Amino acid sequence: MTRWQLLALLLGALLIAAPLTSVRGEEDEYEEDEGDAEEPAKAEDDGEPSEKDVVVLTAKNFDEKVMKSEFALVEFYAPWCGHCKKLKPEYAKAATQLKEYNADIVIGKVDATVEKELAGKYGVKGYPTLKWFVNGKASDYGGGRDEDSLVRWVKKKTGPPAITIETEEELKSAETSNEVVVLGYFAKFEGKEFEQFVAAARLAEDVTYAQTKDAAVAKAAGVKGEAPAVVIVKNFEGEEREVVALEGDITTEKLEEFVKSEKLPLIIPFAEKNQDKIFDSGIDRQCLVVADKKELTGEAELFKAVKAVAETHKGKMIFVSVDSSGESAAPVINFFGLEADSFPQVVSFQLSGSKKYKMTGEVTQKSLQAFTNGVLDGTIEPDYKSEDIPAEGQDKAGGVQIVVGKTFDKIVKDPTKDVLLEVYAPWCGHCKALEPIYKKLAKRFAKIDSVVIAKMDGTANEHKDVDVKGFPTLLFFPAKDGATPIPYESGDRTLLPLTKFIKKHAVIEYELATKSKSEENKTEEKPAGGHEEL
Repeated sequence: MTRWQLLALLLGALLIAAPLTSVRGEEDEYEEDEGDAEEPAKAEDDGEPSEKDVVVLTAKNFDEKVMKSEFALVEFYAPWCGHCKKLKPEYAKAATQLKEYNADIVIGKVDATVEKELAGKYGVKGYPTLKWFVNGKASDYGGGRDEDSLVRWVKKKTGPPAITIETEEELKSAETSNEVVVLGYFAKFEGKEFEQFVAAARLAEDVTYAQTKDAAVAKAAGVKGEAPAVVIVKNFEGEEREVVALEGDITTEKLEEFVKSEKLPLIIPFAEKNQDKIFDSGIDRQCLVVADKKELTGEAELFKAVKAVAETHKGKMIFVSVDSSGESAAPVINFFGLEADSFPQVVSFQLSGSKKYKMTGEVTQKSLQAFTNGVLDGTIEPDYKSEDIPAEGQDKAGGVQIVVGKTFDKIVKDPTKDVLLEVYAPWCGHCKALEPIYKKLAKRFAKIDSVVIAKMDGTANEHKDVDVKGFPTLLFFPAKDGATPIPYESGDRTLLPLTKFIKKHAVIEYELATKSKSEENKTEEKPAGGHEEL
């Protein structure tokens, strides 16, 4: 599971992170909901932006439209995919902008549920997948999923890495069009430092680089002193214009770190329009402050405290404000297991490893600083969600041992037991199909004391040793201290293969009552294949 997939699933439909792909289970990967099929591009679609500049691509016209063009951006989508539907209007608006910029650039889309060979040829495993073609050679698209990010990325790939600004009017236009402008001031567009600047501009995909030789332009931008110099000009919504200068030598590495630390607002409101800033910034950790809206703006003491701490962690941690009474609060409260009527509360999330942290006590500048320092230096332990421990007599369902986060170590990591654990989701169709087979498996091993057949609701319980890539996930924990879980990777989730899997990996020997071949065949259910990916 990618970090984006887990986060988007658990935070709900509000945020569809930029690199996120939507993939159905193996059984229904190419099914369409009735009435949900997408028609070819048309002028207007219920008030949505026109797709007139998006080229509908098929196997018949792909070579002519894409392979013979110098530049092409191609979206592989599925009509039923929610992430594709979110991208659709942004992609359409970007196509229109890019046609005005350069009519020879192809902006196209492929229905991967119809054009399966094309999708397979380019390694499409989820939706939407965007591919960038240069003279027929494909590579992965690496930008954001909103109109501005799409346009900026394509322009950078097809034109000079930095725009040239010669007048103050052009500078104003650049600032109006971009929240962040990285301006390089040089006496001549040559030399080592200029080359380092251009190299950094080529690598950047989410900010606009500009270059100038004009002293008046540099002064208007906020440059103090002589060339060469670099400043970053920020015009964030709701904030005053800010200029920050790069100190010291101009190198590509220093520029990358400088831009990474300065390209975002100190505090970003938790909203769909900010999804790329929060989850596609290249910064691995977020701190979310959930509080009343009045405490998250202006001169409120909490807001000033958060800004002060955020200033100390620029480039290392993103600070996000969540309005506790807004619609975006519910998924955050649910995901982190917060108290719904006690605010402010502070949590942190690490994308790599999907680790969560929860702050306790009063939220002050001092306590917030200590909490975020501890998250960054690893001295604070992650927080794992768990349901309450089931009462004795209610800890089994159809013979299957029920596991929650609080009982995981006691049951699953018991060194005297070989344990097969199913991590499931209540809404997962493939989990429901597996349920009768899994109960029969538990019944088959009911008299084998050394083997435990267990299950855990992966949407309500977590553990550091469980990495869930989709539902159901089946993991076998051998009977020994510190055992590494063994994933069941066969698509054939029927009674006999599951039984053989346990036999193959069990540490403690056992004798299982055998059945005749005819009895075995009668017992086998329809295969419970498929996988609900996150």
